Amino acid sequence: MFELIQAGGPVLYIIILCSIVALGFSIERFITFQEMHCNVDKFLPPLEKAIKMGKIEEATTYCEQSKGMIPKVLLIGLKHKEESLEDIRALLIEEIQLRAIPKLEKYLNVLVTIAKSTPMLGLLGTVIGMIGTFEVIAKIGLGDQQAMASNIGLALVTTAGGMMVAIPIVFIHAYFKGKIRSFELEMYNCLTKFLRLMNKRKEVEG
Repeated sequence: MFELIQAGGPVLYIIILCSIVALGFSIERFITFQEMHCNVDKFLPPLEKAIKMGKIEEATTYCEQSKGMIPKVLLIGLKHKEESLEDIRALLIEEIQLRAIPKLEKYLNVLVTIAKSTPMLGLLGTVIGMIGTFEVIAKIGLGDQQAMASNIGLALVTTAGGMMVAIPIVFIHAYFKGKIRSFELEMYNCLTKFLRLMNKRKEVEG
């Protein structure tokens, strides 16, 4: 493995550095997604019960103590309970679109950039290796096979390295985008249920 890395030259070192950066951001995103996850099936029933019984303070405390993104979003709605239903809806939609989703998408552009750039770095290594091969041929002809093999090795290893880094990152990025879509649908579903509860509560109070 060390010999292959040496054969790849400086370009391969850059590709390896890119892979380490991508791995770091992937782990960070995975941890963040785990922290923002909320088991809706367990979270919603106690919240619904508290709101139906008019215990808004209890519902507020419950959201404050619950982990995940959805409790934090609904907490904003509870803190603005005196406002109209339309204002609460607009406020929560704004929270989801301008804060929650961007927080989930954070650093994904880095993964996209690395996925696109590492194959090009591999091609750069290929070009450099082939240039070196032609320079050897121009100077000493086809006699120095070791020098030619070294440059050809640079060309092949960097291309393979670039693809080996880019392909997994493409799948990782697709996985995170799918998770974000699931989060978004789940948040809007909870938002709809929450607004229905608040509407019924306002009708009872009215």
